Amino acid sequence: MKPEPSPEALAAENQRLREALAEATARIRDLEHQIGLLKRCVFGSRSEKVSVEELEARIAEHAREALEELAQAKRPDQPPPEAEEEQPEEPEAEESGTEPTPTGDKRKARPHGRAPLPAHLPRRRIEHPIAPGSNHCPHCPEHPALVKIGEDIREKLHRLPVQYEVHQHVYPKLACPCCHSGVVMPEAPDHGLKADLTVVADVVVQKYGEHKPLYRQQQAFARLDIPLSRQTLCDWVGWCSDEVTPIVRAMADFIRSQLLVQSDETPVRMQSADGQMHVARLWAYGLPWQEVVFDFRTDKSHQGPAEFLRGARTTHLQADGGSSYEPVLRKLSLAHVACMAHIRRKIFEARDDAPLAADLLLASIQRLYRIERLAKEQKLSLAQRLELRQREARPLFEDVEKLLDLYGKDLLPKSPLARAVSYARNQWPAMARYLEMPGAELDNNSIEHALRGVVMGRRNWLHVGQEVGGERAANLFSLIISCHRLGVEPYGYLCDVLPRISRHPQRDIWQLTPRGWKETRLHQTTAILGPSG
Repeated sequence: MKPEPSPEALAAENQRLREALAEATARIRDLEHQIGLLKRCVFGSRSEKVSVEELEARIAEHAREALEELAQAKRPDQPPPEAEEEQPEEPEAEESGTEPTPTGDKRKARPHGRAPLPAHLPRRRIEHPIAPGSNHCPHCPEHPALVKIGEDIREKLHRLPVQYEVHQHVYPKLACPCCHSGVVMPEAPDHGLKADLTVVADVVVQKYGEHKPLYRQQQAFARLDIPLSRQTLCDWVGWCSDEVTPIVRAMADFIRSQLLVQSDETPVRMQSADGQMHVARLWAYGLPWQEVVFDFRTDKSHQGPAEFLRGARTTHLQADGGSSYEPVLRKLSLAHVACMAHIRRKIFEARDDAPLAADLLLASIQRLYRIERLAKEQKLSLAQRLELRQREARPLFEDVEKLLDLYGKDLLPKSPLARAVSYARNQWPAMARYLEMPGAELDNNSIEHALRGVVMGRRNWLHVGQEVGGERAANLFSLIISCHRLGVEPYGYLCDVLPRISRHPQRDIWQLTPRGWKETRLHQTTAILGPSG
């Protein structure tokens, strides 16, 4: 017979099994958390935004549950917990068109009804006559004729069919009738395209602004009995990209001349010459909600950001915690400004793991966003924004840091919230730099919003053709997305700029960038209207 194990051996085996069970339980919770995140990404909204009302309601619910647990633990002769709290009075809605929010703030009521059609659109009056026999009064004995007392005008938006026409450019040739030499003719455009620049601009805007790939545009031309090969459309896009390269360089130089630059990247598929697919990258560098320039690279190494930012005047780089930026920050002596949206996103994803702790952290972060929203609504200068952050944001920022330190001690190391808190604490020194840099944003959402145009287009055109295709896409994305961010209509901009690039002085190329073009037109309009206009 086998000897019975000693009590010490049984205790050791029991301890080993308990540790294995705890590890397996933690592993199961982690996998369930990852499955929940994947399901939300596939089937639900990926936004981690939480309204103030929802956060306050959730925190109040946690407090109510805690009071109920406390009431169950109290003796029966003690008063209920509801009697220990003073219930606030419900605010009354005023008759001034505002409605109270759960936080006590008043907000304007949303307008009702349909918005009128834009006034700048041309109007065409279409009369609808009264049917014959209906223009006399049926109630009077003599049936007198009805008279007009007014009219009912109903405006409807109407679409005219797309039309193309061929312009025959005639260049007369003049020569001497005696010697037949010295032939003179007007200067002809040298681009050699089979289309007017208005058509080229439309193709470019449709692909890079409206995410319509070239094969769909080819089908649209075919429906109008205009046979165009896809290679022809590619040639037009390539020509346009080559033409605007000096403009994009001027935009990049302007971005590098600023003290703070935001950056992020997104993958794009690239087809090599042998037909194989590779994962390349489009790096975005921009100013908060202003210009953005894309740089195409075949990999995700730090060489791309290092080359773009080398020699720049930039002192602060705002980006997420990606490893590609760390060597660049050290090599170029740049100060890193972190992104609160990434911190908030990881805390939001851990709500199911620790609801109360996550909600308290999210509510504290939400207060920081309220201050930034106030600064934008009041259009504060950089000096005023810095003063506001020091006075109001810094104490709240320190409170969030205390919460992170508090939760970091009590959470299981591998739990979702513990990983989110660990990421936040690692990024916190870099996050604190936004308090000292008024040009910095609280998050990097501006540059991520710029990348959205690439992501939307990527779902349609799927891949770029070799490295030259990626560089062309980077040029045109830079121009079209910057136009959108600066409030410039891209089609009208390209139609005006493309004919002038070749003869425009290179020293004044800044005038052809979206910002320079907008400022020039504004100055021209002011000069025409005068100070009183």
